[in-house]
Amino acid sequence: MSAFYHSCRYFLLPVLFVAGALGAISFYQVNLQQWQQIIDQLPYWLLSAAIIIALQFNRSRLGYLALLLLGYYFYSTKLASSAEQQQYWQQILLGGGLVISWFAFIKDRGVWSPHFFVRLIGIILCMAAGFAWVWFNAEYQQQLNEYLPANGQINFRVLLPLYLCVSLVWILSLWRANLVHTSIFISLVLWGAHFLAPELVTLSVSMTLLAALYILTVLSDSYFLAYRDELTGLASRRALFNLVLSLGRKYSVAMVDIDHFKKFNDTYGHDVGDQVLKLVASKIAAVRGGGKAFRYGGEEFTIIFSRKDVSAVLGHLEAVRESVEDYDIVLRDEKRKTQSRATRSKEQSRNQYKTVSVTISIGVAEHENGETFEQTMKRSDQALYKAKKKGRNQVCS
Repeated sequence: MSAFYHSCRYFLLPVLFVAGALGAISFYQVNLQQWQQIIDQLPYWLLSAAIIIALQFNRSRLGYLALLLLGYYFYSTKLASSAEQQQYWQQILLGGGLVISWFAFIKDRGVWSPHFFVRLIGIILCMAAGFAWVWFNAEYQQQLNEYLPANGQINFRVLLPLYLCVSLVWILSLWRANLVHTSIFISLVLWGAHFLAPELVTLSVSMTLLAALYILTVLSDSYFLAYRDELTGLASRRALFNLVLSLGRKYSVAMVDIDHFKKFNDTYGHDVGDQVLKLVASKIAAVRGGGKAFRYGGEEFTIIFSRKDVSAVLGHLEAVRESVEDYDIVLRDEKRKTQSRATRSKEQSRNQYKTVSVTISIGVAEHENGETFEQTMKRSDQALYKAKKKGRNQVCS
């Protein structure tokens, strides 16, 4: 999977979803006014649902954020007067922004565990830091004005931590692209927009969008955990048998196995073995001819060619076999981590890195009338055994 596709999938798509929703709401704002009472109640229901779903699927960060946003929404709409909100808006903006940003840099942990108290202390410290920063700028405003440029207005200085937080979370969302980081980044942006540009989007709408985003993020993440192999990134066996339900009568099944993988693992270790699995998976995922690759288990992979017979896929499978065979894996010495850059450069110039290569065997079978998928797969397994018996590193049908 390319870095650009990864960023589009985990960053750009959620951002476009929220931007499109905001655009549609702005366009139909007049028509939505008659539904305003219902819209004002939506955050209570959707944020509550987001909390339950996030905690159920061990996405504690989103669960905590949904709970905090629900608390703030209740505070701002039911408890706080407009005067109180006007008096403490900078403190709440900064404290909340620090909390949201902090959640981007920690990991999901169990709710009922010692980590709960760490999260609670972190939230308190972030809010205290927001109040302290505003107090510091107000208390030492004259001194700061003497040392800062003339255009360094008080509001800019007060909000400087927020700008830094947005920049850091944005960089993190691109560097370690995943749906949770993107959701946190969008939360931070909408949180800031609520205070700095309230005319752009109402609080009820932004809270409703964030709740929907959290729910979609948790469900999407759970789907990929269930249907994607974590090590290789390929679709899992569960996804394979889910695809079977939509296959027609004509298709071909290829079983792929890494030759002598156990011996390779015992010789070079499991870390190198994992590297080999990732390499082979990337080559198999690049198969042409409409093939869909899956990790079946261990060192075995499956490729499904829908609406293709064996004669039409042999060339594509042969290309995959050759791409694996032709790739040299560089084994670096563990001492390299403690060596100086000059020493590593000398070793590299002397070609002291050992290279190894692996091969794969492939068996393929075409679905026949009256045959189940399991029977077709069994015949592809027999073809794989035939390839291994004939010397490995070949394709048999």
